[in-house]
Order: sequence, then C-alpha cells, then structure tokens
Amino acid sequence: MEIKAFMKEVSSVKGVTKVGLVRNNVVKCNLDKEGSKDFFVKLKDDFGFEHCSLITAIDNQPQFELVYHFSAINGSVFVKDSSAAVMAEIHIFLDRDTPTVESISDLWFGANWHEREAFDLMGIYFIGHPDLRRVLLPEGFAGHPLRKDYVYEIHEEEW
Repeated sequence: MEIKAFMKEVSSVKGVTKVGLVRNNVVKCNLDKEGSKDFFVKLKDDFGFEHCSLITAIDNQPQFELVYHFSAINGSVFVKDSSAAVMAEIHIFLDRDTPTVESISDLWFGANWHEREAFDLMGIYFIGHPDLRRVLLPEGFAGHPLRKDYVYEIHEEEW
C-alpha cells in the first residue's frame, strides 16, 4: 500500500486525529487511548507494521504523552520510488490523575521493556502487561523520577 493510501485509511479509523507526514516516509498521528488496542492490532495485522522500535513517555504537565514508533520494514506500506521503510509515529495523551493505557506487549514483544521503563520512570500503567514492575530502579524506590513534579530526597538505604 502506498503511503498516501495508508494515511487515508488511518484517517478513517475511530479515535485517530491529526494525520500528517513528518518526512516523506514517516506518518504521524494522534490517537485516543480508548480505542488504542484495536488500532494497534490493525496497524500490525492489516498494515504490516512488524517492528516496535520505541515507546517513550513525556511529562507535558498537566498531561502525559506516549510516543510510539513502528516500522513496516517488509514493504507492506511504501513510498513510491524509495526503498526506505515506512514508519508510523503514534501519540497518545493521558490524564495525569489516571495515566493508564492498554499494553501492546502481546502484539510486539519488544514493547515489554519500553512499557516497563515508562512505568518505572513516569508511573504510567499498562493494563494487561504480563510483568509490570521496575526495570531500572530498585523495587523499593519511592515515586517516578522523570515526572516534572518529582521531589527527590536522599535515602541511603534505597541504594
């Protein structure tokens, strides 16, 4: 499927807004968290995006923003006259009081560690994640240090 046709199809999916090109081979859009799992299933199964290269969390105060990067290396989505893989950049905005979204670690195994890192450092909960626990900080560490409102107090016993 040519990238323009992909953009048109993605635009028609419920919950998707602001579909545009970042570069000639990178499609960016915003996605509501309510239908996110259905969209990600469609992205993998219908459009052939087989690689999840990044999930990162940003504290925009008052909201959190999740940014997902996927690649269609297999050519299922392509740019005319180019051999470059097509990427999809998906943005989901979460309320600060309830930063939750469905896990996609069952769709892309590599998402497992990205989701754990966002949980560990920002406190975002991925519903349905098989092993949501700290990955970088010790289990007893208090809070989520990449939040802009995090106040760090030195406690020797933590380390």
